[in-house]
Amino acid sequence: MISLNLCPETSGEGQNWKFLGIFGKNREEWAIADLACMRDSVTIVPFFDSLGVEALSFVINQTELTTMVIENNSLDLLIKV
Repeated sequence: MISLNLCPETSGEGQNWKFLGIFGKNREEWAIADLACMRDSVTIVPFFDSLGVEALSFVINQTELTTMVIENNSLDLLIKV
């Protein structure tokens, strides 16, 4: 993730942050992505299908999120954002 610059640093609240979104149900791939983020000091931004388009858009804009780990069935909702 780091070598591909999938989680670029962004500044906020006097700190530098790296974010990765995870959009999907709890499963093995979610845990693997979480472990990789912990290793590289990347903050997870969890998304749930119960969030609407406005909430998703707000969080993505606030965090300046560029990359998400996502399930296929959540892709349509993300495209609407």
